[in-house]
Amino acid sequence: MARYRPHRRRKKLGPQLVLLLAGGVVAATWWFFLRNGLTAITEQPVALAVQPRLTTDRPEHASTTGQQQDVPEKGTTTTPTTPAEATNQRRQAAALVTAGKQALTRGELIPARTYFSEALALGVAEADRSLVRAELTRLGNETIFSSRVITGDPMVERHIIKPGETLGKIARAHHISDDLLASINNITNKNMIRAGQAIKVIKGPFRAEVDKSDFILDVYLAETLVTHFRVALGADGSTPTGTWRVGTKLENPTYYPPRTGRIIASDDPTNPLGERWIGLQGIDGEAIGQLRYGIHGTVEPDSIGQNVSMGCIRLYNEDVETLYTYLVEKHSTVKVHD
Repeated sequence: MARYRPHRRRKKLGPQLVLLLAGGVVAATWWFFLRNGLTAITEQPVALAVQPRLTTDRPEHASTTGQQQDVPEKGTTTTPTTPAEATNQRRQAAALVTAGKQALTRGELIPARTYFSEALALGVAEADRSLVRAELTRLGNETIFSSRVITGDPMVERHIIKPGETLGKIARAHHISDDLLASINNITNKNMIRAGQAIKVIKGPFRAEVDKSDFILDVYLAETLVTHFRVALGADGSTPTGTWRVGTKLENPTYYPPRTGRIIASDDPTNPLGERWIGLQGIDGEAIGQLRYGIHGTVEPDSIGQNVSMGCIRLYNEDVETLYTYLVEKHSTVKVHD
């Protein structure tokens, strides 16, 4: 006679077992794709919307629409390797120019400056290049070279003068000139400042880039173009390309001819250097080791925009006087490229 066995209730799966089984399914799925290739999930084309790029210094209140792409940090551009990438980069630059114009209509100067700067770094179309450079110069005058401090601007700040501080000491700490510091704060006497006084400071140093193909010297603060000047360059390509460090700066310099000729005093109206000399020390490229080149004014304003000098970079006298206040010895650099 068979023995009676009481019915046993089945136990429900515990949460630990459920998780274990689920993990096994996921692992098996990934094993299938790894063994058979990922074509099943990559064959469909992905449409990338062209949107303004993310940056490190765009304020939180900047108006943007749509999902933004994951792109390189501000100022780090990548060289396109395929025609499709080049096309997408041009589309991105065009979208950034449009975004910059829209930001201007809303009165958002810092976002507009960021959009235009990134568009220029990507490589805007020739038709837009002059517009973008002009807008960045205008925005530089409003946001950098004025006494105005706009909330959220990462390039400037308010500084409260401490007891014992001088304008020169504050300027050196920020790698800018005391002349520029006095100018943007409307200080007529650099020795007449007081403790507790609030002033605007710029987070320097400035740097410059010279494009030999269009005779333009662009001035940058970090990666943002803030102004530009027309220049003359060396005859027969005699202005060396490469990177230069700003060396000795002189007001009313005496002219010592690099080859032969007479020395011309600083107060002589025929002095070809004008009233400012910004010495350059070559540190990279063709410029390395070169010491006798510089940036200066001219007594021949009609030469600007031409290859006529012995290799130095000429500016209009009023422009070199302005540039003189932007570039600082040992910290600012000048890059010359074809």
